[in-house]
Amino acid sequence: MRTSSQHSLQSFRVDIHFFSGNDLYACETYRIDAPDWYRAEQQALQLSGESAYDNGRVPDLRRTATSSLA
Repeated sequence: MRTSSQHSLQSFRVDIHFFSGNDLYACETYRIDAPDWYRAEQQALQLSGESAYDNGRVPDLRRTATSSLA
């Protein structure tokens, strides 16, 4: 007999903030279905790599993620 464990997914709102140094210059919001907040933030950070704001010409580019239940 085969058993499978299914994680119940929750909907998270994840805000990705884009910084140049310490200066915030953009924010994008993603709605992510994931089993926990950590995975939601990781998925949103990965998706934000395709954002127009994720530009290599921006000096000292960095991103942060903040999540909450949607």
